[in-house]
Amino acid sequence: MRSYDPPLPIRARVAVDGAPHSFVLDGVTYVVETIEEVRAPCLDWWTATPAHRTYYLVTTNRGMVAELVRDEVAGTWGVARRLD
Repeated sequence: MRSYDPPLPIRARVAVDGAPHSFVLDGVTYVVETIEEVRAPCLDWWTATPAHRTYYLVTTNRGMVAELVRDEVAGTWGVARRLD
C-alpha cells in the first residue's frame, strides 16, 4: 500500500449522505463500488490545530482499493493511501 502525505488531490462526487460516489485521479474516473470502512478520528488533543477529516476505505469499479480522505473544514478530497 502506498501512503501519500499530503494526500493526492482528487475531484469527488458525493452521494446524498456525503459519502464518495466517484472521483477523478490523474484524469481517470473511478466509481466507488463499496465502502469498507469509515472513520473520523479526532486529533484535537494531539495537534495545535484541529484536524477534522473523514476517511473512507473504498473499492472501485477499476479494482482500486484506496483510502479517500475529506478535509471537512476545507471541503477538499484526496487519496491518503492506495493498494498497488
